[in-house]
Amino acid sequence: MKTNIVSIALIMVVLLVAACSGESTSSNEELTEYKIGAIYSKTGPNSPLGEPEWNATELLVEKINADGGINGIPLRVILADDESTQEKATQEMNRLVNDEKVLAVLGSSGSGESMAMKGIATQQEVPMISAGASMHIVEPAEEAYWVFKTPHSDVHAVQRIYMYLNEEGIRSVGLLTDSNAFGTSGLEQLDSLADEYGINIVAKESYNTQDPDMSAQVTRINSANAEAIIVWGTNPGPAVIASNIRDLGIDLPMVSSHGIANQTFINLAEDGAEGVVIPTGKLLFPSQIPSDDIQYDVISSFYEEYKEKYNSEPTNFGSYGYDNVMLIVEALQAGATDRESIRNYLETEITDWVGTTGVFTFSTEDHNGLEPDSMVIATVKDGEWTLLER
Repeated sequence: MKTNIVSIALIMVVLLVAACSGESTSSNEELTEYKIGAIYSKTGPNSPLGEPEWNATELLVEKINADGGINGIPLRVILADDESTQEKATQEMNRLVNDEKVLAVLGSSGSGESMAMKGIATQQEVPMISAGASMHIVEPAEEAYWVFKTPHSDVHAVQRIYMYLNEEGIRSVGLLTDSNAFGTSGLEQLDSLADEYGINIVAKESYNTQDPDMSAQVTRINSANAEAIIVWGTNPGPAVIASNIRDLGIDLPMVSSHGIANQTFINLAEDGAEGVVIPTGKLLFPSQIPSDDIQYDVISSFYEEYKEKYNSEPTNFGSYGYDNVMLIVEALQAGATDRESIRNYLETEITDWVGTTGVFTFSTEDHNGLEPDSMVIATVKDGEWTLLER
């Protein structure tokens, strides 16, 4: 009887070991793809930002998988449209993280939507790379442990604007900012950096994203003897303001944020766009980048591939979509294939990484990894964005 009990016990142990071994093998065999989530504003007010980000993502996934995937494993990116709302961004973030079990999430296009997603990324401990501009997405550093971003922060854009105004001898400015998260964050930086650059803010006005006319605000800024008006927002607001300045016959130079670095602004503002100045990345005018520029190769190849596939230009927003995907691919290629190792790789191993937006160096204190000098100044000349200075 004792012998039978021992025999049965041994058989059970053998079966248990075999079962565990089988589970392990099965688990390894099930790794047939790297699954990433991406939330961009394909529709809604932020669609001029989100559409090129969405397109860049699809372009890269197709190209990567056609070339054999990542170390032989296909890349799958589940794209979701947040419809330019924080509510939808939150809903899709929860779905991708908890239901789809993605390794990381890219997006969103807007700062408000990205801030809404940030809390979930932190709570669920999933790496996130945003395409939003606000510095609050990655600051303070202790609250952005799991969150990175690729666009230049509003602080970089403000620094480049103030540097430009100093060069032009302009000291007194009026501010007209969107009341949303992007505009509010920009206003904070415009305020906090003004004294450092000797800029005197003589008027502050705001508008709501969908307001159809800002003539009253423009008139008040002009009456305050501003030498220039700084507009902070994404279309359609800045385009409306540019048209208002033209229609009022006011001779007031308009300097805007990098949130309008696309053809949509020119199309909406028409003649009012002429002479508007912005800080921007270099993808806005790839043919004007010298061949010895460190970003020349990556920008040129991405621009040509995008234009061939979509018969349109990617703009700077396409560059955020490109960099978001390729940073994750960089981590996966290096063997960082779970959420924590991807986060750690981004923070510690991305040094002097050349992207389409700029050259990135992430660190514990800096999850944006860019410097102001990676932005250039552009203006609208004869209906086209033109490089004004390097």
